[in-house]
Order: sequence, then structure tokens, then C-alpha cells
Amino acid sequence: MIRALSLLCFLWSIVLPRPAPACQCETLFSTCNEVAESDLVFIGTVQSIDPISLSLWNLTSPVSVRLLNDAYIDAQKHPTAAALARFKDTYSKTFPDLAAAEKRQVQGAKTVSDVTSLFYSALDRGMRVRFKVKTVFKRGDDDDSPKDAAPKDHKAKDDDDDDKKSQDSLDVWTPFGDCGFDFQIGETYLVYANDDEASNVLSTGSCTRTRRLSDAGGDLAYLFFYKDHREESSRLEGFTTTNELYELDLDPTHDPETIQPAVAGVIVELQSDRLTRYAESDRNGRFVFDGLREGDYQVSGFAQRYPVDTRLLVGPRPLHIDPKSCARQVLVLPKLVLPHKEGK
Repeated sequence: MIRALSLLCFLWSIVLPRPAPACQCETLFSTCNEVAESDLVFIGTVQSIDPISLSLWNLTSPVSVRLLNDAYIDAQKHPTAAALARFKDTYSKTFPDLAAAEKRQVQGAKTVSDVTSLFYSALDRGMRVRFKVKTVFKRGDDDDSPKDAAPKDHKAKDDDDDDKKSQDSLDVWTPFGDCGFDFQIGETYLVYANDDEASNVLSTGSCTRTRRLSDAGGDLAYLFFYKDHREESSRLEGFTTTNELYELDLDPTHDPETIQPAVAGVIVELQSDRLTRYAESDRNGRFVFDGLREGDYQVSGFAQRYPVDTRLLVGPRPLHIDPKSCARQVLVLPKLVLPHKEGK
């Protein structure tokens, strides 16, 4: 299900009477937690959007909706058969890809209210986005499945070619407005989708980590190990801060992007009996280690110019990382012992 409290149902100021609250996300996850919560994670290129008339990137959409709005106002002010017919005709032109049954419903509408109800029904369904699938990282509960295992509901191995063709394209729904994602035809995306048990359709939206592939670098680093190196697919994500009471600021339903006050430039050492690796905390105080196996580790924080400056700021702190897990570590630095700035 799309993690949202409310939907903004239209993209423009249309007068058809209905409240339009802004979207609020119930939860915001880090990459590895988003993968764990998603039913399907894949890279795909958008082939089509239905209805295209209300896509943000369809340049004729604002004009079409304004015409529909004008026809609605006219039918309200002049409740005649001719005005209703114009409203229905404008509606059909605004949504040229209506299914045959929906077209019959529009033509059979007896009142302006009937047509308006169909309009909001279309909005509630959202947009159906068809993707040409490039790479699938996760499908259902396949965490422990072999890499070459057949997807759910596929037929016998002899029919693999047919199955592959059926998986080349798939449909994902997204709501209109703030909670929806503004896909573009021809653009390629990393998509996190969930299977709506009530409607039996896949859906995604702005409250997920779905994004253009060009903007998904950090996610792809994690997914590389998740897909092809399952035994090394654990991630350690952490923050460097001077806030000793940081736990008071953590929201359990949201993975933080930073913990204030953040300390950038700390050299973080991750060590076990098998490896020693280093990362530098960014301007948000965030550091990440991917490609980790299960085991016992130690985490330490050193001065910015390490190994030239070998000052140990915090640690070593013991840490056990579970298999295929998302671990978090917050390193609290002494306020009076901060990393030196370059050249100081």
C-alpha cells in the first residue's frame, strides 16, 4: 500500500467540488528498510501512462482540464440537455483512452453529478504506468530464494521463454496529485512497489524511494549486493554528532537523514577479524558501509586528517551485524574534541 495519510486528487485548480488535502507520508525509510518493506523492486523504463491526459508532463493537460472545468461550470449554470451533452463530450475528449465500459457510462450519465462521480472515480484509481522491466532486484518474499529461482506463478521451466516475455512489461499504479509520482514516458526509474491486496494491483508513490535511475546512486550500491551477493548484503548506516541526547529526536516511523548537530569529515573505521574499511561522514554526519557479512565488528571515529592525524575521537565500539540486515550506529563525539579542518 502507498504510505500516505491523504491524497491530493488533482494537479490543477479545477472547480469540481471536492476537498484536496495535501499528501502526508506516514513513514520514510532508508534504502535497506524500503527494500524490506516493498513487494517489488526493479529498474524499468516508462512505456505508457494511462490516462495520459492528466500526466504532469503532458503539455496539453492543463488546457484539457480547463476546458473540462469550463464545461462543468456551464452545465451547472445552465442545466440543459445541450450543456450536459457538451460536458460529456468534453469529458470523453479529456480522457480519450477510456475503456469501452467507461465510455458507455459517460454517455449514459443522466446528470452533471453522474459525470462528476465518474471523474472522481478515475482520479481515485490514479494513473497506470506501464514499464519495460530492465532489472528485478526483489519480487515478493524472495529474500532466501536462489538467484535463478522462477518468479511466483510462473509455469514449468519449458515455458521460460514465454514467462520472460510476460515479465518484460508490467503495470504499476500511482495516485494523482502530491502522493503520486510524476513519471515521464521514456525515462528510466528505480521503482519500489507494493501489492495492494484489496485491488490486486502494484502501486507506488511519492512516499516511497521511487526515483529516476540517474538519482538513485546510493540505492543502487545497496541493491547490487542485495541482488547478486546475498551473503554480503548487510548495510551499516550511521551518523556522527555531538548530541548526547540524540535518541530523544529520533522518530521510530522515520529513518533519519541526519542527526543534528551533525559533524562532517569524521573518518569512520569498521573493523572485524576479516576486514578493515573506512568511510568519511558527509555534511549530514552520515556514513555508510555496504557489502557486509554477518559477524562481530568494531566501529571507531578518527580525526579528519587520519591517518596523518591519528586522534581517536570515539570508540572502538563493538557491534554485531546480522545476516542480510540493516544496522545503525550513532557515534557521539565529545564537543571539545572535533575533527581538525583541512589546513588548520
